[in-house]
Amino acid sequence: MGVRVLACVILGCLALAVNCDEAINSTAAATTTTITTSKPIPYQDSNICKLCKCEDTKVDCFDQGITTFFTIKEWEDIIDLKPSTVDLSENRFTNITVIADLTIEVLNLSRCNIEYIENASFRDLQEMRVLDLSHNKLTSDKLSPHAFEGRYAPEEFEPLASMRVLNLAYNDLHSLNQDLFEHMPELEELDLSGNPLTTIDHVTLVAIASLPMLKVLRMRSCELDEIPSKFLHTPRYLENLDLSDNKLTAVPQELEEAKDLVYLNINQNPIVAIDVNSDEHPAFPRLRKLKELHMCNMPKLRTIGPMALAGLESVEKLHISFNPSLSYLDPKALARPDDIGETFDWPLVKELYLKSNNLTEVDTRLLSRWDLLEKVDVSDNPFLCDCSTQWMVDVLAPIVDSKGANATLMVCQEPIEMRGHTMKDLHDSHRTMRCVDKYGHRPEKDGAILLGTLIGVLLAVPIMLSLMLLWRRGYFAWLGLRPPADVSRAFYKRAPADDILY
Repeated sequence: MGVRVLACVILGCLALAVNCDEAINSTAAATTTTITTSKPIPYQDSNICKLCKCEDTKVDCFDQGITTFFTIKEWEDIIDLKPSTVDLSENRFTNITVIADLTIEVLNLSRCNIEYIENASFRDLQEMRVLDLSHNKLTSDKLSPHAFEGRYAPEEFEPLASMRVLNLAYNDLHSLNQDLFEHMPELEELDLSGNPLTTIDHVTLVAIASLPMLKVLRMRSCELDEIPSKFLHTPRYLENLDLSDNKLTAVPQELEEAKDLVYLNINQNPIVAIDVNSDEHPAFPRLRKLKELHMCNMPKLRTIGPMALAGLESVEKLHISFNPSLSYLDPKALARPDDIGETFDWPLVKELYLKSNNLTEVDTRLLSRWDLLEKVDVSDNPFLCDCSTQWMVDVLAPIVDSKGANATLMVCQEPIEMRGHTMKDLHDSHRTMRCVDKYGHRPEKDGAILLGTLIGVLLAVPIMLSLMLLWRRGYFAWLGLRPPADVSRAFYKRAPADDILY
């Protein structure tokens, strides 16, 4: 009996042990299953990488017909990719939502019909340097400073400290919130081109003035007719300014505040003249560090007077091309009086572009050192070819040819007998051109007239003598032109004898 009881106890213990092992195995399996299901999926299998091309830390979603912006969970699925560049341009989503904590440095959201950006959408992109929001439908009312908030700290929002470039070009911004850039204090480049600002109002001025580190500002095609005072006072490090294709009728004198300006573009503005003696069309202010100036495609520009560019004492690249009405460029346009006021100084220009204007000549006094030019193009102008432009034939044409430009495009337009000749051909043939006298007469034409007159006289004398001889011989009697008759007694009567006596 005791043996049976002992056997039963042993069997029961064994069964209990088996059940415990199964329970433990089941628990372990369940745990393993749980761990397996919670493991992140590979970024190659993420929804983003299925729609876009993901490789080499780049996500290319260009023109993929995406209509809804990715969720924060979808962004988290590509953390392992460590993307540095994301291109979502040319898609069709209208709203931007919060993006996960990623290592994105360049984010392109251009041409997507974006109308709204959720607050703090970019707060976790602490390494983002470039953000492109151009060619969208952002308006002044919907573009809030909160869109660019950083992470929340105990007392305030942290800035997007790495942000350096922001492109808001070609949206529908009529004005800017004065606090729009408060979370991007280190911003260096801002593009506002193509927005219908019309004027720089006070709040817009305050917004741009809040960027002390700004180096590049583009405001092309903003319909601006003036630049307000103090506009460029705060961005003291501004180096590159684009004001092209606006409605400026004069060179903005406010440019003087941009002490570090290196590049200036005022193409396609309706400026008529630039003259140091004019209040309506004043000369350039003093811009000591400016290296490159663009004044092209200005259909109303007619004259650039003496010392009009004198304030540009360090300019090296001068682009003044495609101005169809520009007929006068003063020889001293770049000259500035020295400190004593006795002589003039010129900047050492390295690149000069005067293509396709209406200039009849380029004066040798325009530059002090033509031999220092590295690039030059003065083609497609209606040049006058006389003694005043002889230096262009002897000096400038060889320089143009040596710099790789096409000297055969320096074509004579006047006087008529020189039309069609190129200055290169005149140089190669060692042609010396004559001058116009003070009354505007052309010696070449006068010589032709004198020669024609002399030939006419020489031919007229023998012809007249021959005609006189033929007439005297009666060859023209049939025309009623009788020759002079010889003296004949037939014209006299004999007198009566009585008349003789008395």
